[in-house]
Amino acid sequence: MSHHLKKLSEAGLVSKRREGTSLFYQRTPATNEPLLAAIYCALDAEALTTGYRRGIERIYKARLARSKHFFTHQADALAQQTALICAPQVYIQAVVQTAMAATELQRDTALEVGPGSGSLLQALAPHFKQIVGVDNSAEMLAKTNDVVRHLDNATLIEGDFAALPQQPAYNLVVAAMVVHHMPSPLGFFQQAARILTTNGLLVIAELCNHDQDWVKELCGDVWLGFNPTELAHWSAQAGFTQTQQQFLAQRNGFRVQVSAFAQTPPTSLETPQQEHLK
Repeated sequence: MSHHLKKLSEAGLVSKRREGTSLFYQRTPATNEPLLAAIYCALDAEALTTGYRRGIERIYKARLARSKHFFTHQADALAQQTALICAPQVYIQAVVQTAMAATELQRDTALEVGPGSGSLLQALAPHFKQIVGVDNSAEMLAKTNDVVRHLDNATLIEGDFAALPQQPAYNLVVAAMVVHHMPSPLGFFQQAARILTTNGLLVIAELCNHDQDWVKELCGDVWLGFNPTELAHWSAQAGFTQTQQQFLAQRNGFRVQVSAFAQTPPTSLETPQQEHLK
């Protein structure tokens, strides 16, 4: 496998990046490369075999179980580690301002994935008729509830974001310091696209890629942040167009990016994308 991946890399068909002792490969975006775009289109038209799909599902389930176990048993310690990386107060204002800058955004219902301390939900509450937080950790939701229980328009859901009903229900979806805990970043964007209403908006506050491997053990991170082009690539695969992006000041070796993604109206020329493992 290493030999084949090396050949694909030399041909410019895949790119790679190192995270600690691991190497992750993904196909190179086909920007201004008609031949590469045609190859990808042909590959995407072929359904994955049952064996490959089950293998991918096993990996995603293992990642999800590992993340859930961490938040179940380390909820109290997480706040201390988060303060070392990036406290919510650093990005909350930027996330809210980015969302409110969308002039066509309806303000009925907003959803936060992994509301954590509840600070962002509390900041969004005055702007929407209803705010919802979803988390698969009862321990984390208990901490969220301590902050938002006095809000008449707040609802908390215990469950996986990916398991939410796949129907348009939210005008805004926000995820702050969450995607790097997700089993599949692409899967996250795809689910967000399914549950957003027309003219809906997705706003993400996320770490830029870094090399501090200790966060996997102490913070339950699955990924060491993301290159901005990776987020743009996955969002485009899920039918989004990036509309805003800003970078906050670096702190303790970490830098936060805040980005907004609007849904791209589908056309008859678009080809559904097969999900690729990362």
